[in-house]
Amino acid sequence: MDTGTPLKILIASWNVGNTMPPKDSKLLNDWIPEGGGGFDVIAVGLQESTYKSEKVSENLVRAENADEEEEEIEADLLSTLSSVLDATEVDDVEEEDEEEENESKTESVLKRPGSQRSFADINNSPSNDSIRSARAGEQLSSSTSESAAKSSDVIVKRSRTKKSMRKMTRMVRQLSNNLRDSKGDALDYPFSKQIYLHLGDSYVLAGKVELMEMRLYVFVHERNNVCDVEKLAVPTGLGSVIGNKGGLLFKCVVENTSLCFASCHLAAHQDQKFLDKRNSDCSTILGAQFCQKNVSIDHQFDHCFWFGDLNYRVDLSYTAPRQRNHEKHCAEVMTLVRAKKWVALNQNDQLKHQVNGKKAMSGWELPPALFPPTFKRVRHTLDEYLLERVPSYCDRVLYKSLPGLRANLKLQRFSCFEVIATSDHKPIAAAFHVSRSSPITSGSVEKSTLVEIIDLAGKDLLGLDLAGLSDPYVKFYSAPSNAVQTEASGSHPSTSTISNTCSPKWRDDQVPKLHVLCDNERDLKRVHLTLVVMDYDATSKDDLMGVASVSLEKFCQIRPRYIPFEVPVTLHGKAAGFLSGKIRVTLPDQAFPPAEDTGPQLIRVAGCHCAVS
Repeated sequence: MDTGTPLKILIASWNVGNTMPPKDSKLLNDWIPEGGGGFDVIAVGLQESTYKSEKVSENLVRAENADEEEEEIEADLLSTLSSVLDATEVDDVEEEDEEEENESKTESVLKRPGSQRSFADINNSPSNDSIRSARAGEQLSSSTSESAAKSSDVIVKRSRTKKSMRKMTRMVRQLSNNLRDSKGDALDYPFSKQIYLHLGDSYVLAGKVELMEMRLYVFVHERNNVCDVEKLAVPTGLGSVIGNKGGLLFKCVVENTSLCFASCHLAAHQDQKFLDKRNSDCSTILGAQFCQKNVSIDHQFDHCFWFGDLNYRVDLSYTAPRQRNHEKHCAEVMTLVRAKKWVALNQNDQLKHQVNGKKAMSGWELPPALFPPTFKRVRHTLDEYLLERVPSYCDRVLYKSLPGLRANLKLQRFSCFEVIATSDHKPIAAAFHVSRSSPITSGSVEKSTLVEIIDLAGKDLLGLDLAGLSDPYVKFYSAPSNAVQTEASGSHPSTSTISNTCSPKWRDDQVPKLHVLCDNERDLKRVHLTLVVMDYDATSKDDLMGVASVSLEKFCQIRPRYIPFEVPVTLHGKAAGFLSGKIRVTLPDQAFPPAEDTGPQLIRVAGCHCAVS
């Protein structure tokens, strides 16, 4: 494979609104190009992606009936679980507003009182061998829509008989953790089959993850090598048990580059408590035990992509703080929408302020949404909004690379697609170019690279003890995960513990010397040290205080010497202090580094009591 040609990655996301999407492939072309458009990897995230059968009409009356059925089931389920969770003292759980699910009740005509035009003109552009044999030979299954509905009915009936919380939790987890491994099973949802056929025979399904109404599909062009696939579904709904909200994680390695995709549907609504819940949902998903223990996904993989119906809202109080009722707020937002003031709208985006304030997704890149708000649209119209909600950029894409690889990932475009109008959300897509990498050659213990750290210190770390202090120590991981040699016991190297402080300073003899299993500079420059800060607890499990990443690239010197560093520590997307120190890297062919230059070197001359330099 030509390492000069970048990997082309497409991230496509859509809240389908539990209605049959358009069957005309031409309408999908701009969002997901027919035949794949030359992309190497296409990740498709869907939310609220359930409808009764492939034959469901786009007639809104039938969509109403389906929504009403699902609402009744969800209302009973949430009501029952709320009472059970309250009885067991489970706090801080927000019940989802059923109005968000019942989109079609108020949309039986194309124009309604309370809906408004946003802008006059819309740009309507028309728009390896074993896997291939498996594609030809598999018999595709198509049974899950009805079985999922039956499972929901069973859950509701049992909840009404007030079974124990343990049994209820087990049943819900059974429903939520709907991870299927069969490629044939992937096409049980009609829209996924449509996308699969739309892409054509050149693409294979690397894998999928599902959680109730959320779906994530990752397609890879057959010209690329794919390996090391892992996946996980993380529910963040009621009690972090129900999968009506949550995140779907999928990791793979494509042409020696590790990629992670997180398709999410977060808590809804405008108010502060719901904003806090969204931030909490992000932390829960980032902190899921996925691949490396205690290491959040944005510190493990070369490049990460986070997308979906994130539900963050436009709030004009950021730039113009004053009291507004809902109608006044909507009117002011619509004035900006009609004037196409996308920058002004983005300046009042909740997500932008959470990222900039390091309250959620700290260190992630958030492309500006330079298009109309994607929510809450009137179905089957191009430019109308239902003003029962403030028009907002609920559907977003974020991305993050390891520090030494940031220059390898470039955003090409981030777009919204107006012509697809069956849902109250508009689909979005982001295209990226990723520089290809050569494989890292595994070194041996005998020919490993020595990494020494001195003057290691922490600043403003989290205080997790009752007194507001911690007992921090640092464990050393790496990306790739097998680059740092572990101890004989299999444990990762770690420092000594410094007690009762949020600003620890380790003596040099309290920090282990690390051995990186690379024997050449080219490979070593791609390695990142992952510094995992833990709080020691003598009576219970140690607590995670945060994670930091250090690229070894700048420490590779012709003459090994100590070079200072300072890196931010984050805990599941939130700022958690800093780590600093000095690092010296010694490759195998530099096995005997010269002493540090500490000034004039004195030479003792035999028979003389003076010294000369």
